[in-house]
Amino acid sequence: MKNLYNWALTIIAILALASCSNNVKLTGEINGAADQTIQLQLVGAESIQIVDSVKISGDGSFDLEAPVSTGYSFYRAVLPTGKAIVFVADSAETVKVKADASASNWFESVSFDNSEESAKTMQVVAKAVALQDKLQACTRVADEAQLTEIQKEIDSYKSFVKKFIFDNPRSWASYYALYQNVMGMPVFDIRDLQDHKLFSTVATSMQIAYPEDARIKQLCDNVLQARAMQKHQQKLQDMINNAEVANSPELVLPDKDGKMHRLSEVNKGKIVILQFWASTEKASRDNNRQLAQLYSKYKSRGLEIYSVSLDTSKLLWEEAMKNDKVTWTSVCDLQGVSSSAPALYNIRPVQAADGSVVVQIPQLFILDKDGSLIGKNLFGKRLDDRMVEIFGK
Repeated sequence: MKNLYNWALTIIAILALASCSNNVKLTGEINGAADQTIQLQLVGAESIQIVDSVKISGDGSFDLEAPVSTGYSFYRAVLPTGKAIVFVADSAETVKVKADASASNWFESVSFDNSEESAKTMQVVAKAVALQDKLQACTRVADEAQLTEIQKEIDSYKSFVKKFIFDNPRSWASYYALYQNVMGMPVFDIRDLQDHKLFSTVATSMQIAYPEDARIKQLCDNVLQARAMQKHQQKLQDMINNAEVANSPELVLPDKDGKMHRLSEVNKGKIVILQFWASTEKASRDNNRQLAQLYSKYKSRGLEIYSVSLDTSKLLWEEAMKNDKVTWTSVCDLQGVSSSAPALYNIRPVQAADGSVVVQIPQLFILDKDGSLIGKNLFGKRLDDRMVEIFGK
């Protein structure tokens, strides 16, 4: 009898543990996806982990389950076609969803019965996917008109996210929006002054709601570090603006990874081509391709290039560098025509016929080993000839 009693207690304990499971579940129906295998993925900061998979039944129903969760996490349920349901769930939460794989607009067909946070997250994902589709539709080397259109699409997406975040500052969907990648690159940069406001808004708001969440703590730390870096950059810029330099004014600007590069360090003992350019300007892109040839030919003989981009989009800037094979020092403060760097070289913004403010680019300055100007705005054959004069054939 005693053994039977102990056995009963064990069974009760097991059932109690099961009832307290912290597993996250996704259950629902997907029309037009019968017999397809749907995969559940846990979306982490550094990686995506497959946690479950199941074959969808003939009536479209399915049940997926993730392992124990200690708080809010992001998940993706992915069909073989690549169509995905992105949702956010707390520990022990069951999220219910319906979708139609045969619908002309997949995202409009996805609906959640009991998860407003997931519905908001899918809004953000839908906008990001639409942006990526538009960018991928462009040619490999886009012309100026296409690049202008791309910039408009990126600006439109960022405006949507900005409004979304200010409307939903404590939503996990806003947190997710900050870290969306398009074509493998982040759209928002915490170091950018405008983007930083969004990171700061989400960090401040979500710290109140989720003070112990590790991701929110990390976001708050990142915001503080970025703010400190901005103050440091401003001090450097003030020093530059107040400096009296006889020859080439000093420039100190960040590369795509945030590392600061001084023009004087690049110039030390080298012939330097200082270039001002932008990814959306065709002549700049043509100039990049000529510089790539010159750099390959003369780098071993002492040529360096210091390129200052006047872009406002980190995404377009990085994509242009990749396409144009820019392997030399390339920097950008993402302030566009408002950047103080070109003004140091007497490159001033002007008002175009359509009322917009523009800077005439590309512009080139050739500096000798002591930083003295020995050439300006030479392009095409004239630049080739000047390099021959300096380095020989």
